[in-house]
Amino acid sequence: MRNMKPITFFTALLLLANFSSLQAQTINVWKGGFPGHETEWNQNRNWSLGKTPNVFDRVIIPDVSTSTLKYPIIKEGDIELQSLEVRSGATLTLLASARIVADEFVCKGTCKGCEGRVIVESTEATTTALRQ
Repeated sequence: MRNMKPITFFTALLLLANFSSLQAQTINVWKGGFPGHETEWNQNRNWSLGKTPNVFDRVIIPDVSTSTLKYPIIKEGDIELQSLEVRSGATLTLLASARIVADEFVCKGTCKGCEGRVIVESTEATTTALRQ
């Protein structure tokens, strides 16, 4: 057998950081329409990945007018995302006590209640005009 060295705390930390970066920036697409929770942002089954988006996700809200006809409504709290894209024909609604924090925000559709409640943190972020 070879002389194997035990993994140090620092090495384990580096491995964990590399593993975390592999999971970074996944794309999570809104589907909507889960019975009883059709427009609920925090319902896992309304998302393509089967989980509510988090800070590592690139989120896409597509035009679902030919499928579920249900667009997301964020009722409250701070939602942190890698990026958010509201595509043409799609709608996102933020109620008064909701806020989105993202590195990038692109809105080609409608974002109701987004003025002043979509915070873009990246220094080189792309932000397209909000539409009501």
